[in-house]
Amino acid sequence: MPSHRHERRLRQLAERTTPRDPDLSLSFLRQTFKKEIDRPLKQLGELASIWDQLVPPELADHARLESLSRGVLRVAVDSSACLYELDRLLRSGLQTQLITRCKGPALRRVLLRVSADWNV
Repeated sequence: MPSHRHERRLRQLAERTTPRDPDLSLSFLRQTFKKEIDRPLKQLGELASIWDQLVPPELADHARLESLSRGVLRVAVDSSACLYELDRLLRSGLQTQLITRCKGPALRRVLLRVSADWNV
């Protein structure tokens, strides 16, 4: 009986000290990918389709949805003229329409900015 106990203890020690094959997969990135890429992409994807339905095409071509965080949709535009027109639309009811039609994460407001590094 004591020999079984010693054998079990030796096996446990061997398991701890035996080098394991390194994990060469990228599985450790799975959670990070879901959190930082997959989930935001799904959120913005749904919102982008609503945006395309509500915003006139001549303005939508000059705007880019950047992020949705804590209820704030950040939108970059290529010029101050486009910013003015979009701001006017948002204040006249577009923001309310976006908020009511968005079924995903809570959307509270839209924040516009002119982007210096516009890449369409």
